[in-house]
Amino acid sequence: MTKQKILFTDLDGTLLSLNNYSFQQSLSAIEELKAAGIPVVFCSSKTRAEQEYYQEALGLNEPFIVENGSAIFVPRGYFQKPIAWNTYVTDRYEVIPFGKSISHVRETISRNREEQALDFVVYADLPVEEVADLTGLNQEGSHRAMQRDFSETILKGSVNNQFIEGLDSEGFHNIPGSKFHTIVSKTADKGRAVNVLSSLYKAAYNDVLTYGLGDSRNDEAMLAAVDYPYLVQRPDRSWINLEMVQAKGLTGVGPEGFTQLVDMILE
Repeated sequence: MTKQKILFTDLDGTLLSLNNYSFQQSLSAIEELKAAGIPVVFCSSKTRAEQEYYQEALGLNEPFIVENGSAIFVPRGYFQKPIAWNTYVTDRYEVIPFGKSISHVRETISRNREEQALDFVVYADLPVEEVADLTGLNQEGSHRAMQRDFSETILKGSVNNQFIEGLDSEGFHNIPGSKFHTIVSKTADKGRAVNVLSSLYKAAYNDVLTYGLGDSRNDEAMLAAVDYPYLVQRPDRSWINLEMVQAKGLTGVGPEGFTQLVDMILE
């Protein structure tokens, strides 16, 4: 019996172009995966609203993993068998949460910031126009990025070790990005989310073959959880160095590498 293939992919700098967040270069590869019946599962730091936007724009209706492994959003009725995990149901999804709620995250950040008299700002502190200036997103994209369910991002200003240690002691960790720092619950984990979702696919298809594609150290846990991990090149044509997993480097920056992997999967 042929194994069902599944592609877990990061978004920024992988499926999407790093400089303008465009998916145009990946579009034909996505269409080929859809035609072949191969699910494309987003696994990203992006929010539910952001990932829904790209799902709809690309004509996808697949589960997706949000905010650095904080939750899996499964379209209702996607799996015929019941999901054997603690879930909650919305009008569109069965949600498997791993991270703590945004209210808990923001309360912890706010309290520690106040105690230490720090002057950084997060999404919740700013109007959409300022978020757009800082992120390079347009206002619509900024509004989607601001709709956070499980994590908060430091967009301007600095933190110190005392702040990081304080968050650590309360069950949160700091994920440094290329431009910003994101605070997320330690129970959020891209690798764990990929393992859980892979087990649901296995229950549905009996046997699966999982591929993972990323571009940064933040993708390492996801890549460690798949059968075949791959990296696209960064804009300088280098590959990120990973510690936990031996990922194969593709010769293509972002969407160029994404397309190359899709060709390999379809062969």
